[in-house]
Amino acid sequence: MNQKEKKILKKLQSEFPICARPYEKLSRQLGMSQASLCKKIILLKRQGKIRRIGAVIDDGRMGCQSVLIGACVCKIFIVPVVNFINSFPNVTHNYLRDDEYNIWFTFRSGRKKEIDRFVSGFRKRQGIDDVLVLPSIRMFKINAEFKF
Repeated sequence: MNQKEKKILKKLQSEFPICARPYEKLSRQLGMSQASLCKKIILLKRQGKIRRIGAVIDDGRMGCQSVLIGACVCKIFIVPVVNFINSFPNVTHNYLRDDEYNIWFTFRSGRKKEIDRFVSGFRKRQGIDDVLVLPSIRMFKINAEFKF
């Protein structure tokens, strides 16, 4: 990744402006046109360096539930399983780990039935040996910031 891409990612993850025209403001701060910034963000997203840009919502205050799901996935099925997980807008985080439970992600919804339906279908996917479902009981907010 070049220095310009690193600066863009840093701004997006920890200095995103809350205003009517955030990308216009970001482009000025980065010394580039808004069109160039948007093209670069689209490219970074296509390359998989950006998965999602969006707000983090307090699920409980919004009447939603959140579950942390850990899965034992056979290595040859990791890519299709990850693609399946990432196809849901309900997924807020998704991490690959070098452990028995090698995929961890969060799934949230305002309806428990939707969570149950997702988990039931997920358990049946090819390549998944075991699934842990850990409902959120209490929220701890830790500011995770990636260094570039």
